[in-house]
Amino acid sequence: MENPASPRRPAAEEGGGGGGGGAAEAARVLLALAFLYGAMSLLAYRVIHMRHVAPLGPDAPPAEFSEGRVLQHLRRLTVDIPGRQEGNPGLEAAAQYIKGQLDGLAARAGPEYRIEVEETLVSGSFSMIFLRHRVTLTYRNHKNIVMRISSNVSEDEDLSFMVNGHFDSPLGSPGAADCGSCVASMLELSRLIIDSGWVPSQPVIFLFNGAEELFLLGSHGFITTHKWNSTIGAFINIEASGSGGADLVCQSGPGSWPSRIYAQTAKYPMANSVAQDMFGIIPGDTDYRIFAEDITNIPGLDIIFVLGGYFYHTSYDTVENLFPGSIQARGENLFNLVKAFTNSSMLLKWNKQSSEAARAKVDDLRAIFFDYLTWFMVFYSRDFSLVLHSLPVAIFVLAPLFLKFPNITLKSWSLTVVDLVRGMLLHTFGVILAIFIPAVAAAVRLLFTKNAMNWFAHPYLAFFMFVPTSLAGLFIPRIIWGLSEEAHFWGAFGLYSLITLRWCLVLLPERRLKDKEKRGG
Repeated sequence: MENPASPRRPAAEEGGGGGGGGAAEAARVLLALAFLYGAMSLLAYRVIHMRHVAPLGPDAPPAEFSEGRVLQHLRRLTVDIPGRQEGNPGLEAAAQYIKGQLDGLAARAGPEYRIEVEETLVSGSFSMIFLRHRVTLTYRNHKNIVMRISSNVSEDEDLSFMVNGHFDSPLGSPGAADCGSCVASMLELSRLIIDSGWVPSQPVIFLFNGAEELFLLGSHGFITTHKWNSTIGAFINIEASGSGGADLVCQSGPGSWPSRIYAQTAKYPMANSVAQDMFGIIPGDTDYRIFAEDITNIPGLDIIFVLGGYFYHTSYDTVENLFPGSIQARGENLFNLVKAFTNSSMLLKWNKQSSEAARAKVDDLRAIFFDYLTWFMVFYSRDFSLVLHSLPVAIFVLAPLFLKFPNITLKSWSLTVVDLVRGMLLHTFGVILAIFIPAVAAAVRLLFTKNAMNWFAHPYLAFFMFVPTSLAGLFIPRIIWGLSEEAHFWGAFGLYSLITLRWCLVLLPERRLKDKEKRGG
């Protein structure tokens, strides 16, 4: 007996239901991705602007670094004392304020400390390569304020650690971030060393130099003429090219041990070894160059505020425009670093390696490092990086075999290799267009507006100006010369693998050559 035919839904109903479900699922995935990327962007924004760091007020415990106390010094230096440029009375007034604060600390320090405060005038001459041109400078009577904190049993010849910052400011700028924030932080740090009761095992020198904006004259005068110049075993230079945010380690060396100490001890690590290679593109320099490259090769770190660059060297570089939490994070990092450097065995080991050949070997061992949202740092040696970054290249070379396994023939392997190479070349062309098209769009924009740099002060404008045009450049080759998804993916994978390996093989060893070129040697 035949069963009656079971009822069937109309084909249109089946297809429509399935299509609707697929569209709804796709929409949910897109919404989830949008939420995920939005949350990640918000987190990154808060972190790089130091919103997760709570600044302590002026009434914070004496054994804590306080951003509030730093701001009190900063208001004296930028509001009560205007015009800290060479030749202006404000520069001398700032020097006397700094010296008065240091003298007060020395007067109330306990008997376990040996505190020395000096006001020095420096003169000299030197040549440097700046923007590929040799510049010869001669100077007289620039003022530095120097403080040395050590134990009561220390000797003048003891190896020391130095923190440097400049108290002069550029023309037309109050210099709150650049670099009033630096010297105010140093005043608070020197107070913290004394009030916390911590006695450094090696002397700590604070150099408040008064002529950085004029081609680094203050630091040159100190390192060539001061009686303590030969005792410095390592240093930190603090600077600002913006109003706060990430206090980035932009330069480090010679050797990898200063950056290793930073990675091990910084409470809020902000560092990236790529910054050192990119730093040469910037038409400017810091005192780090004098201490670590041009005049001496003392190991050190160059730590710089990098956000809010639209205030840099302008009349808007004021206390009100500083990013809250940035100075607090810098100060807590600095206190940990001063402790770590003065207790480090490398401080003594490096000083014993006095020959140029011995130091050149260490100089070649620069490391690769980067932080993850100021939570922790990844740090590894150049030797390990060669192995690590060779693995993706090896995977790319073997990919044609994996993709055709187990049906591997010479013809299929050859065609796959050709496809992957085409994908890599196509992605390279896309990257070039992703740089070229935004540059052209920015140039065309100048024809229709007088506000050439308003995007610099408003990041959302920069996003709408550059990101869509960059994405268009990246996808144009893919749309015109369509390849398989497999070829596009592995082509991009191979391109970036080769770039990172080349950076390890070529750019890292070239750093020392670039340092020599800077010195004109």
